[in-house]
Amino acid sequence: MRHITRKTLIFLISAVLFMAGCAPLPAAVPSPSPSPTSTPAPPPTHTPTSTTAPQLSASPTSVPTKDPLSLLPVPPRFENSDEGERVYFGDAYKQLPEADTVDEIIVPELIIIHTDGQTANLPRDWNTDSTYHGLGEWYSVHFAVSQYDILQMLPMYPDGVLHGSGAAPQFNDQGEWVTYNNRSIHIEMSGHDYNALIAGWASPEMAEAIQKTTDITTDLVVSLMWFYQIDPANVLGHYQIGRGKADPGNLYFEQYFIPQLQEKWESFQRKLQP
Repeated sequence: MRHITRKTLIFLISAVLFMAGCAPLPAAVPSPSPSPTSTPAPPPTHTPTSTTAPQLSASPTSVPTKDPLSLLPVPPRFENSDEGERVYFGDAYKQLPEADTVDEIIVPELIIIHTDGQTANLPRDWNTDSTYHGLGEWYSVHFAVSQYDILQMLPMYPDGVLHGSGAAPQFNDQGEWVTYNNRSIHIEMSGHDYNALIAGWASPEMAEAIQKTTDITTDLVVSLMWFYQIDPANVLGHYQIGRGKADPGNLYFEQYFIPQLQEKWESFQRKLQP
């Protein structure tokens, strides 16, 4: 009886709750998923590796061509004039009087090296101004060089130079009357007795003057050789083309000047290689 009463009591309580409008809670409904566009991306578990966008291959470029003019030991300068484009080498220009020149443009094939024979000055005072004034009425050369500077004294052009008169015409061994002036560039180096450098009797001051003058002159000659396409074999001492001439000194020229010139010429050729 007690058992039935308990069951009856439970039934009555449930009926009363139902009639009062109380119903069991429904099962929880999951919330709708948010829109994919509004959902922030979850933080990465590792730092992403950045990647570079692939680049288009550039067209192959050729190696820049070296400018020989800028590589020359004595680069030329160019200037327009009434008679065409002039070329200047060295530190200064001072034209010799017209009486000392021949009014003709020549294509140089030779470079003749001289010394001007300055004996009144001590070696430290050998200078290009004395060379200029010491040439006299009948001689003209393209350059004077000292241990300090290069002085150009005749007009020069890209394709030729003014005819100079640095070596007297003469008969050759075959009895022919020849001149070298109509195909030569002449260079006077300041001073005298350059053989003393090789013979061993030059004073320290004299040796220094000869060495510095040679260094500047060989730089100039390398530049002229390349610019006017003159063969190294065509660089000559005055004694080699003038009877009775000893300048600039055979020992000096063959044992000191030419070896230095050859070394500088070969070094310049190497610089031109790609």
